[in-house]
Amino acid sequence: MFTQKSVNEGKRLSGSGGSGKGGSQLRCPKCGDPCTHVETFVSSTRFVKCEKCHHFFVVLSETDSKKGLNKEPESAAEAVKLAFAQKPPPPPKKIYAYLDKYVVGQSYAKKVLAVAVYNHYKRIYNNIPAGSRQQVEVEKQPSLTPRELEMRRREDEYRFTKLLQIAGISPHGNALGASMQQQTSQQAPQERRGGEVLDSTHTDIKLEKSNIILLGPTGSGKTLLAQTLARCLDVPFAICDCTTLTQAGYVGEDIESVIAKLLQDANYSVEKAQQGIVFLDEVDKIGSVPGIHQLRDVGGEGVQQGLLKLLEGTIVNVPEKNSRKLRGETVQVDTTNILFVASGAFNGLDRIISRRKNEKYLGFGTPSNLGKGRRAAAAADLANTSGETDTVAEIEEKDRLLKHVEARDLIEFGMIPEFVGRLPVVVPLHSLDEETLVRILTEPRNAVVPQYQALFSMDKCELNVTQDALKAIARMALERKTGARGLRSIMEKLLLEPMFEVPHSDIMAVELNKEVVQGKSQPRYIRAPAKQSTEEEYDSGIEEENWPRQADAANN
Repeated sequence: MFTQKSVNEGKRLSGSGGSGKGGSQLRCPKCGDPCTHVETFVSSTRFVKCEKCHHFFVVLSETDSKKGLNKEPESAAEAVKLAFAQKPPPPPKKIYAYLDKYVVGQSYAKKVLAVAVYNHYKRIYNNIPAGSRQQVEVEKQPSLTPRELEMRRREDEYRFTKLLQIAGISPHGNALGASMQQQTSQQAPQERRGGEVLDSTHTDIKLEKSNIILLGPTGSGKTLLAQTLARCLDVPFAICDCTTLTQAGYVGEDIESVIAKLLQDANYSVEKAQQGIVFLDEVDKIGSVPGIHQLRDVGGEGVQQGLLKLLEGTIVNVPEKNSRKLRGETVQVDTTNILFVASGAFNGLDRIISRRKNEKYLGFGTPSNLGKGRRAAAAADLANTSGETDTVAEIEEKDRLLKHVEARDLIEFGMIPEFVGRLPVVVPLHSLDEETLVRILTEPRNAVVPQYQALFSMDKCELNVTQDALKAIARMALERKTGARGLRSIMEKLLLEPMFEVPHSDIMAVELNKEVVQGKSQPRYIRAPAKQSTEEEYDSGIEEENWPRQADAANN
């Protein structure tokens, strides 16, 4: 916080500002006497008063002083510049290959995301004003340590001047004001105003963003793609849920909470957060449900209208990290360069498309007087999935229809036209077929079968699943219609008995084959030779100690 310069030789005091015990830390910069906190109506302890000379001061929190220091050349914009100078952004093929390790199938969606991320990096680089770009080229990488010392010194000086300026004394000719003027004079040549714009012929191209919307059946890997992508990015990435969002003024999360999550991911650096990527999950849950005119659609259409300006690019007031108060301090975040990726299951969207194309869909004749909106679409979908038809054919039909999705179908689903127009890239994901599901069980980095094998190996037991069994599991998952999530529930059910039997027994291996999956027989256990079994029952204590070591071995 602030003390006299002599006391504070380069070492900064704690950011808590002596809220509790630290009354002794705060000294008046004028007479050096301790200051007391002023009891205000709000329980904020930002104002202090000197006991002798009766001057009032405002204690700056760490965040405030950081805000002032952002004028330093090490802002995130220049950090991006330096990063680019050292290492160019990853090409789309590299991102695609990385996504391939974790997500099976969905090549079109992966391509779209890889290209979008690459273009996002390029857009950030391009949209930084040209003046600051040249400055950075000049001072590429100064030596770090003296610069840090300089920053420290300036920070302390800055705090000191700020404090005195509030108190109404201006030390050495209002240093703060002077520095502000210098900064403005530096910024002036970068932007042209008024008449100069009319006369100038040379114009910079400003790249716009194109937001993405992913739509596909449940369990086809939309959220997984986002989570995988988040790990390999250098920009902040926030995954938000649209299900909890409500209109402003109602109970539930406000729309600003989306940007607040991004700020949190960027460690509360506004500059960084303005270059981030936001993933809006479950975006179909804010579709409007028409027909209820008396009730307000708090979680539906109102949220879409609130998101309009956010997607387009505007300045949002986000509450600061520690303010739980309703009218706390706010940080302003500009969303012009933030890329939005929306995703949703859009149940029953294929019915709407088939109605638009006037095709007869699988099943019996469809009622033509269907209402509009999300609930109606879901109901139509439910009415039309008859149990007798072939699951595979039905899935293929759905995929074929989803490929032809257009903006007007989304509008009929219950999204408002302005919202759909701000998400120009529509990416349908295909459903998972049997072959893909078999690959999902074994291939990706974090596949289901290897997870269970790791669980068993902690108990010194092997788990073997035959190829036929994998196919049978995949076929069962197809009929459940929950996509790749169905695989896990089937595996849990199959392995319940083995997981109950194996620990502390003499079973060395468990085998699953096709008959087990179909429920015709029990899993096959391979037991150890009999002579060890008697000893092992008494060795349970030793077993317990070895357990973490086995867990490590399993991981390796």
